[in-house]
Amino acid sequence: MARKSREHKRRDQPGVRRSPRNYPLAWASALGVALTSGLLFISMTNSSLPYCGTGSGCDLVQSSRWSTLFGLPITFWGWSVYVILTGTALFVAKKSTVWRTAIFFATVAFGVSLYLNAISIWVIGAVCIYCLASLLLLSGIYLLTWRADGLRDLGGWRIGSSVAALLVVAFMVLHYAGVFDPAAGPEDPYLRNLAEHLSAINAEFYGAYWCPHCQQQKLVFGASSARLPYVECSPNGRRGAPSTDCLAANIHNYPTWVINGRRFERTLSARQLARYSGFRAPLDTADD
Repeated sequence: MARKSREHKRRDQPGVRRSPRNYPLAWASALGVALTSGLLFISMTNSSLPYCGTGSGCDLVQSSRWSTLFGLPITFWGWSVYVILTGTALFVAKKSTVWRTAIFFATVAFGVSLYLNAISIWVIGAVCIYCLASLLLLSGIYLLTWRADGLRDLGGWRIGSSVAALLVVAFMVLHYAGVFDPAAGPEDPYLRNLAEHLSAINAEFYGAYWCPHCQQQKLVFGASSARLPYVECSPNGRRGAPSTDCLAANIHNYPTWVINGRRFERTLSARQLARYSGFRAPLDTADD
C-alpha cells in the first residue's frame, strides 16, 4: 500500500506531468527525417537528385560553399534536428521537456533554414525545391510549438530560443565569410583560376593529411584549396603504406609539386606556382 501511495504522489506532482505522445509533431518531424535521409544518402553516394540536373538551381545550391558546415553536408545537421524532434515527440513522456525541446530546436532550425534559403535566392541566385520543402516542414513544426499550453515560463523559453537562433545564424554568416576558416569563405578569383589551371595542365600536389606544411600550402589558396590537384599519400594513416600513386612517383617529402616535369619539394607561393606553371591571369582577375 505504501508503494502504491508513493507512485500516486509522483503522478500528481506538477513537475512530472506526463502526456500522450505528440503525434502531430512526430509525423511532421518524421517527414523531415525521410526527406533529409534521402538527400544525405544521395550526397554520400554522389548520385543525382530528381529534378536536380547539372546547372539547375538545386545543383548550384548543392555545389556551393553553403552546402557544408564543418566538413559535413548541411543536410546532416538538418537530419539530426529532425531525428531529435521525432525521438522527443515519441519517447519523452514529460510534457514540459517535450515542448521545451521542440521549441528550442524548431526555432533554431527554422531560423537557419530561412537564412540558407535567403542565401540561395539572393546570393546564389537559384531556387532549391528540396530546401524549400524542408523550410515548409520546419515552418509547420515551428507553428506546432505554439500549441503548447498549460506550462509555465514558455514565453521566456521562446525568447531564449530565438536569441539562440540569431546567434547560430550570426555564427554561420561569419563562418561563410571566412572569419574562422578561410577555406569556408568566398573564393579569390585569381587563386581559383590558378588552382583550375594547375589541374588543367595535370600538375600534381602530393601531400599527407598530417603534414603541417601541406596544410600551409592549402591555406595559400583559401577557399579554392579544394580545386588543387591534390594527391593524398597517406590514406592508410601516418604509419600505413603510402598510396600507389605516391610510390609510383617516388614521393618522399611533403609537400611535393610536379609541374611540367619539374619537381619542387617545398611549399610554394601563388606567385611561384603561377611562374612555374606558365599561368597568365584572365584580364578580369589580373588586378585582384
